[in-house]
Amino acid sequence: MEKYFFMRRVLELLHQPGFLNRLAAITLRAIAGFVVLLSLVTFFKVGKVIFGLPPSGILGGVLFLICYFLGIYAVVHTLIIRAREAVKIVGFEFSTFPLVAILIKTCGEVFAAFVSLAAVGGGIYVWFTGKSVATILDPLQRLIPVFGDATFLGGIQFILGGVLLALVVLIVSYALAEAVNLLSEAKRRLRETERVSEHSFKFRSGT
Repeated sequence: MEKYFFMRRVLELLHQPGFLNRLAAITLRAIAGFVVLLSLVTFFKVGKVIFGLPPSGILGGVLFLICYFLGIYAVVHTLIIRAREAVKIVGFEFSTFPLVAILIKTCGEVFAAFVSLAAVGGGIYVWFTGKSVATILDPLQRLIPVFGDATFLGGIQFILGGVLLALVVLIVSYALAEAVNLLSEAKRRLRETERVSEHSFKFRSGT
């Protein structure tokens, strides 16, 4: 009957050194592929909006798309790079802490990269079209809050708001990752201290 139940095998895999790291790397690469597919869907939706604009606004829409795809590239490349780093963690005694730190930094990096570039493109879109960014960012408004209105000053506010938001998220994610790394280092030093103490005790006892 044991062969029909798979959880024992799953738990054994999770206990293997580096398995979680490889699983995280595969997940990050899968997310990168999903982002590419999602960006293509968004491209066609945004394209319909852009080519429905007057000639004076099409340039703003095209510039937004350029910034948008630069953001997608930054996200995908970051995910791939961090996936490679996650695999290289294999061999560390406490590999979970470094893995968590990498994942935290990755979240902050991809958010900051995409939001900052999309904010710049959105501000340009507002300047050229005089329309709210919500007309082209839907359904991405949950990810990127709409700062400002459809005026020239509103475009500036959107750019500054998006870039500052990205910067805050990036700093917070790096701080959290650093805190996790400090925990990992403290754990490692504690284990080394325990080993030295145990070795000294054995040496003194003559065993």
